[in-house]
Amino acid sequence: MDTEPKDYENYVRAKKRVDNIKNFYAHLVIYLLMNILLFAFKGAILNFLKSKGVVDQGFLNWVEWNLIFIPILWGIVLAVTGLYFLKLKPRFFREWEERQIKKYMKE
Repeated sequence: MDTEPKDYENYVRAKKRVDNIKNFYAHLVIYLLMNILLFAFKGAILNFLKSKGVVDQGFLNWVEWNLIFIPILWGIVLAVTGLYFLKLKPRFFREWEERQIKKYMKE
């Protein structure tokens, strides 16, 4: 009887990890698709703005830089998330996580 709760806890923990990894891969696919579309239509977006009468070069530069930096920042966040969910986190985070688990299990 004593092994059942432990088996269930292990199952819940494993299921959560699998769900996190699955969600990470889905996010990665969305990231790749969105960036392919963004870079494919980057020129079209700028041309559309120019055709609608936007002549402010500062604004056009701002849009162009955002079309570059948003994927970079998104990629950095995605990389950090991937490191965390794929269990490639630094030793400090693993040790902290273990301490927190032990702390909450005592409560």
